[in-house]
Amino acid sequence: MARHPLVPFGGSQLAGSDPFFSLQRGMNRLFEDVFRGGGLPTAGAEGQEAGMLMPQINVSETDSEIRITAELPGVAEKDVDVTLDDDMLTIRGEKRLEQKEDKENYHFVERSFGRFMRSVRLPQSVNRDQVRANVENGVLTIVLPKNAAQEKTRHIPVMGAEPKGSGTGTSH
Repeated sequence: MARHPLVPFGGSQLAGSDPFFSLQRGMNRLFEDVFRGGGLPTAGAEGQEAGMLMPQINVSETDSEIRITAELPGVAEKDVDVTLDDDMLTIRGEKRLEQKEDKENYHFVERSFGRFMRSVRLPQSVNRDQVRANVENGVLTIVLPKNAAQEKTRHIPVMGAEPKGSGTGTSH
């Protein structure tokens, strides 16, 4: 059984000059970028401008704090800015392209570079003086202690309707 090469028209020596191969490679990258969550610029997502990178985040909560983690692989801590404005936490920064002085000929460029921003509305007020943020192994962790002065969730019992004739007045 004959093996069919993955490169169109048979020869790998033609891969660089074949326009169909270039088109196929471009289409594959487009689909990979879309399914990976990058790629096509989008507008309308909270805290994202069109074409801007958007880090993936987790938001968790305990009785005492709100914890936000964001994936920022390859981003130095000096390139990250975290701000808290009322109840809106914003993470901004830039993932820079590492360039060497020598000219490099790239065969593939799949890594994303550029500015990023992500905003999250906090579910309750936090103690601003005790907020902490650090980057370790490409993950930004922000710990926001909850404000103790704010009342926690209050359970309100639901009562059924009183039957007719059982008023609170006295009977004679």
